[in-house]
Amino acid sequence: MNNLRMPIFKILSAVLLAMAACVILLTATACIPRSVIQKQSEASAEYFVGRDGFPVLFGNGVNAIQDNYSDTVLCNIIYCIDPAHPFTSAVRAGYVGTGSAGEGYLAAVRGEQEVDTEYGRYWHGTMVLLRPLLTVMPIRWIRVLFGTAGTLIQLMLIAALWRNDRRAAAVCYGAAFLLVHPWMFFVSLEYGTAFLTASAAELFFWLRLKDRPDESLMPFFAVVGVVTFFADFLTTETMTFTLPMFLLILWRNGHGLQKGGSVRENCVSVVKNGGCWLFGYAAMFLLKLLFLLMVAGGRVAASSLEEGMFRIGGVVREANFSTAAEVGATERLSGAIWHNLACLFPTQTGKMEAAGAWIPSLLILGIGLAAVYLLHDRIDWKRFAPLWLLALIPYLRFLALSNHAYIHFFITYRAQMVSLAVFLLFVYENGVSQLITKRAGKKR
Repeated sequence: MNNLRMPIFKILSAVLLAMAACVILLTATACIPRSVIQKQSEASAEYFVGRDGFPVLFGNGVNAIQDNYSDTVLCNIIYCIDPAHPFTSAVRAGYVGTGSAGEGYLAAVRGEQEVDTEYGRYWHGTMVLLRPLLTVMPIRWIRVLFGTAGTLIQLMLIAALWRNDRRAAAVCYGAAFLLVHPWMFFVSLEYGTAFLTASAAELFFWLRLKDRPDESLMPFFAVVGVVTFFADFLTTETMTFTLPMFLLILWRNGHGLQKGGSVRENCVSVVKNGGCWLFGYAAMFLLKLLFLLMVAGGRVAASSLEEGMFRIGGVVREANFSTAAEVGATERLSGAIWHNLACLFPTQTGKMEAAGAWIPSLLILGIGLAAVYLLHDRIDWKRFAPLWLLALIPYLRFLALSNHAYIHFFITYRAQMVSLAVFLLFVYENGVSQLITKRAGKKR
């Protein structure tokens, strides 16, 4: 039986070392002189200045919205960091906020404006990759590099599942990957950072940890939580836990440690590893807040904390202007779910309707469950009970941060990749595959 004790000392040590490494890397990359990134920063600013903040790249679908705004502000912050004061400058996250995002960034790299805005609550840990990369390539190619790296890792993992006799899982996982529109990872860092972090965590788990007991995995998930908050903050952050855990459960159900294990053992594994991830995530949040308090003072830290808490249940409106009517609490919570579901379908931009998300979602769910009911001989609850826990996590996150999920649905919906993979695999293994087996038996 798998050991489910909590190795508290190992977890704390791993979290502290991971946080220290993040701070060291952040400070070290902040020391890179501006002159070294000047050429590529100018090219990046000129690229952004003539582009909309949120253009629709393909057709008019909400799942084809590109986020230039966030990437522009991130690049602006990276350029404005003062190498003479690397730590304090990085924590303050100052940038030129004059005019549009692109105009402010261009004014910064041309030396036409001084830093006039601080974004201390925005933890820009991706700087440890972006600032060195900006020495050799502009942002448009860095986006492609991030998208390519994440996609190649996913293809490697799909191939690994296939080679290890997990062919149904490989197909279902690959289909889920396509359903969250991975081509958008090539055109926006905001979409791809958590995905790349999740992909790297999956690859490390598969190569080094898949045969380890939970006692060895808990520190790993805690470190992943630290890195997630450091690099991503709020987009599709839950992917960095749900995707590696999905692979872990698939592997264990046929290869050893918990083969034949109880539903309880697998569910406890999800809860404990998830708790470690959340602990690492929260620890990095508190460290960031402490640094901001030390560098910028109590007022700025309190304001940043208040703005972050606003994402939990803050006011949302029916349209993107201040005079629009406020949305009620019930509608905000339901909208946090159906807005994200809508992005899985060819939903058009403009006024979105709840029925356009609920009807196809419930129809597909009903068809899948009906197929299982009609075709199954038995349902393998032993595998799918813990997998359903993973599948629910994105929706619990949408509800917990309903303001953020309601407004930024075109970013956050990709967290549903694990939910899609679990549903497809459940329908296949508990319905379709059993029908195929019965037909093969009759032919014999």
